[in-house]
Amino acid sequence: MATPSNGGGGYEYLFVMTPADWLICNICQYPSREPCLSICCGHTFCKSCLEGAKRVTDACPICRKESFGTILHLQADRAIRSLHVFCTNKEKGCKWQGEVNDIINHLGNSDGCQFEEVACSNYCGKYLQCQYLTSHVADECVRRKVDCQYCHITGEHQFIEGHEHKEQCPKFLLACPNKCEAENIPREDIDEHRKMCPLEEVTCPNDCGVTLQRQYLTNHLKSKCLCRMVGCQYCHITGEYQFIEGEHKEQCHKFPVACPNKCEVGSVPRDDVEEHMKMCPLELIQCEYHVVGCEERMARKNQKKHNKEKMEEHLSFITHQLTDVQHKLASETVNSREELTTKITQTGKDLATTKQHLSGLIQRLQHTQRGFTTKQDDLTVKVEQVEKESKEQLVITKDDLTLKLQQAENGFKQQLAANKDKLNFTIQNLTATQEEARKTKDELTQQLALTKQDAKKTKDELNQKLTNTERDLNATKQQLATTCQNLAKAEKKHITLTANTDEVLAKLETKFQTKMAEIETAAQKRVTELETKLEEKNKLLEGIFFTTSDLWWMHINTTASKLSSGDQVVPVIVKMSEYTNKKRDEVIKHTDSFYTHHGGYKMYLCVCANGWIGGTATHLSVYLSLMKGPYDDQLKWPLNGHCEVKLLNQISNSEHHLGKGKYQVSGHQKITGGACMWYSERFISSEDIHKTTPTHQYLKDDSIFFQVDYKLYINI
Repeated sequence: MATPSNGGGGYEYLFVMTPADWLICNICQYPSREPCLSICCGHTFCKSCLEGAKRVTDACPICRKESFGTILHLQADRAIRSLHVFCTNKEKGCKWQGEVNDIINHLGNSDGCQFEEVACSNYCGKYLQCQYLTSHVADECVRRKVDCQYCHITGEHQFIEGHEHKEQCPKFLLACPNKCEAENIPREDIDEHRKMCPLEEVTCPNDCGVTLQRQYLTNHLKSKCLCRMVGCQYCHITGEYQFIEGEHKEQCHKFPVACPNKCEVGSVPRDDVEEHMKMCPLELIQCEYHVVGCEERMARKNQKKHNKEKMEEHLSFITHQLTDVQHKLASETVNSREELTTKITQTGKDLATTKQHLSGLIQRLQHTQRGFTTKQDDLTVKVEQVEKESKEQLVITKDDLTLKLQQAENGFKQQLAANKDKLNFTIQNLTATQEEARKTKDELTQQLALTKQDAKKTKDELNQKLTNTERDLNATKQQLATTCQNLAKAEKKHITLTANTDEVLAKLETKFQTKMAEIETAAQKRVTELETKLEEKNKLLEGIFFTTSDLWWMHINTTASKLSSGDQVVPVIVKMSEYTNKKRDEVIKHTDSFYTHHGGYKMYLCVCANGWIGGTATHLSVYLSLMKGPYDDQLKWPLNGHCEVKLLNQISNSEHHLGKGKYQVSGHQKITGGACMWYSERFISSEDIHKTTPTHQYLKDDSIFFQVDYKLYINI
């Protein structure tokens, strides 16, 4: 049986021998605890039982006498404490038995009863016997401290051996995801291994659209890639294989083509075909004498044979042609002489007519000159009149202009006065705005002061409570000293009780000191927490005065630092640090993977600081690739969405650079490795990255940030 809580009632232990009746409490019927003897009837009661009875009535519980008296029954107390009892864990196997004075020490001591059930010291929630506690804490408790065999961090067993840590431990050994021969690869080295893994699915760097294992990439680039660079064996220009072997063959000026007449020469360069046709023996040509009438055509090699065979016909054609030419010349000569005589006669007539016409013109010119002299005199008179009128009109116009100028000057002065009033009003508004800003700053300063006062007040209250606690502790210690003195006096009278009392007091003092140490620790912890909160509040108030650019830069830096595999949803911010070194060393930055949404498509971003293969070193290249993800079998294909990649302005949430790229249709299909779905070989020039103005800056602390926005169109 367990001992009653708070010492109430008698001893409920299992006694080796039945206690005498005079030791039994007449209320609870157990051996009395702190026995009291009633003066009226001499019966024995437990002190706690008697106090409970007195709260109901002042009469004796046995004889019912009013206002009865009691004394401590010291003889009964000594007799009861010397009685032998069994351990309360006897049914569980404990064979201990001893005096009532010793059972408390037996049950409460760690070296005592090994069958007593206690709670696990690691607070795992289990209760077990003391004899099993050591092995449980060392080998079985789920909250025992153990070291991870891979990363060597210390933590609770249930965490270290649990699914969560094994999924996150950077040193946990894994097999290659591509099932190559490499095994026992630390998780943090998986990405590096995949960059060299022969079974990793890679995309051809020539952008031919082919995805294949890395071990076959060299052979593909050397002999199978349609976009590999080769030279034409005829004209020796360099180009892609599919161009050289396709379209170029139809245009190459050195490509050998067969003679259109299929002569014995066979094939000739395309540029030399026309020259060859001028000498080709099978080319059909006209007879050399076609100008004189021979209309036959023959192969060039048969021309001499034709001339021999048709020699008489050719001579006949030539004779007829000469005769015709002689007749034509004679006829044309006669006609020419007649025409020339006619033209000479007509020219003489035209010359006489022209002389007569010229004499008439001279007479008209003399008459016109006399009229011109008369008109010149009239014109001089009119000019003088016009000049006089113009001077009068000029005087009138000058007066009008002077009047209008005066009016315009007055209007301008009035407008200037109105503008001056508006300027004064604007200055007043600006002054009021500055005053409001100053008031706002004063209010914030007052709030900060009040917050510090509250914190100081809280700290003072805690100090006061700590002082009160120390005062109570001192009072308690004084009470304890007084109790010790009283016990010392009682020791002289009761030698038998001295040893037991000292042991109980020592235990009480130890527990008291432990409790006070816990109180002091809790108070110190609370003070530390309040000081930490005060510092955080001060930092928060100081953060109010951050500039917009500082807050924006902190936002993008914080967002980029949280990027991790499997828990991000686009839009996502990606950081590329050490930009200068990566550009110099031509390093390609592969980000961690991320998802379009929870349970969505898996992607990663590739940034080439020095341009991509086939691109240009003066520009930065960006690629967005689709990866094989754990949810691909439940998703809809092909992937349908719209991508935007921005280079972020690090001092303001505006003026970001939106890159223009191209989509690859093949990159939106369900894949087994990785496929480029969006790319921009000339995302932004290196010169523009380094440009800095008061409102924007892309490169800061040798780092740049990209934001990926992917809008997914759901196919229902």
